[in-house]
Amino acid sequence: MSDNVANWLAEVRSLQQQIKALQQEREQAYSSADNWRKLYEGEAQQRRRDAAESRRKIEQLQQALAAFESNGSSDGARDSKLPTVEASASGASEVESSQTPATLQAQLLEIKKRYDQLKIQLQNEQQAHEQTRDSLTAALSDTVNLLTKERTEAQKPSASDR
Repeated sequence: MSDNVANWLAEVRSLQQQIKALQQEREQAYSSADNWRKLYEGEAQQRRRDAAESRRKIEQLQQALAAFESNGSSDGARDSKLPTVEASASGASEVESSQTPATLQAQLLEIKKRYDQLKIQLQNEQQAHEQTRDSLTAALSDTVNLLTKERTEAQKPSASDR
């Protein structure tokens, strides 16, 4: 009979150790999930700042382009993709300092090229943000799945004891 009690006590101690180990693993998983969430939020904030900066640069270039076009480019053609925007102070001063049509056309081509580069950079940033968000979301999902699995496994011994 004392062997039976000793076996039960040993089993109880073993189960208590397993519970402690599972609790530690759970806490580590929670910590990992918090860490991933913080990383995701930081990355998302950086991407938003980068996108806002790119949009601001594009708007400035559009303003400068509109100023150049409104001051008499020789062909008079407008890029239908660019909205008409009032000229910025810096764009207006550039136009005033160089009034020859050839100079204006050269500057217009430079600005269009820079606009296209910034547009591509913005698209690349958006794609990178999407990939980061997807990978961090997948990692967070995996962590949550591990936590759910651990909880399920932790509840199985207690259900079988009854």
